[in-house]
Amino acid sequence: MKPIFNDEQLKRASLILESPLAKLSELYSNEIKDLAVVWCYYSGRIEGNTYTYVETEALLKDGITSEKKYEDAKMLKNLYNTFISELEYINKGKNQETINERTLFRIHQSISTGLVSNEESGSLRTRAVRISGTEYIPPKNQQEIKGKLNEILFQQEEYDNPLEKAVYLHCNIARLQPFIDGNKRTARMIESIALMNADIIPVYSAKDSDILNYRKGLIAFYETEDYGRYTDYFLNRQIKRIKEIG
Repeated sequence: MKPIFNDEQLKRASLILESPLAKLSELYSNEIKDLAVVWCYYSGRIEGNTYTYVETEALLKDGITSEKKYEDAKMLKNLYNTFISELEYINKGKNQETINERTLFRIHQSISTGLVSNEESGSLRTRAVRISGTEYIPPKNQQEIKGKLNEILFQQEEYDNPLEKAVYLHCNIARLQPFIDGNKRTARMIESIALMNADIIPVYSAKDSDILNYRKGLIAFYETEDYGRYTDYFLNRQIKRIKEIG
């Protein structure tokens, strides 16, 4: 497997891995709840969710629903319940979450419940999908999807650097689009699990400029399979967060 990070990116990755401010285990319980809220807001905004950050916080912390479409609230609640469940399993129990097909399907089912049909929640898609904003077309045949997914999950073990592994899983699962909907949300959750397994705080942002950079980086990977632009976003976002705190 060819390395994902170049020499300069590896230096930035080392700064993140060595920083106490990047450690998930250093967060207090109230900071963990805040992390879950802002991560869900970030993940939802990438999908066009219309809830503001204040509305997201009111929904997830106090159960106050905004006068917006049901699907937006359901998306955020699903993300929050899934994220908190994974975070508590890994952080509080000092466990590692195995990232395999069973985990991927379970994560997708948790994220997509009530948003896709029961038959399609947690199952590989049987229909073609298109991705807006790019001419790239994901595989259509279910056997091809299954084969490629098995390859992705097998090859993740080639990456010892947890940041590289997180980028690899995120970009390739999102590009494959194994499910009928919720693929990027699932890919971001898997990326976050890979980071939390290594005691690293997941990537997030409440800034529109970062969300735009995320989308650009991922579309560049869809079209070229070059990790460079997404990796720069991923590493820079982590370093900015560390500097903002420090």
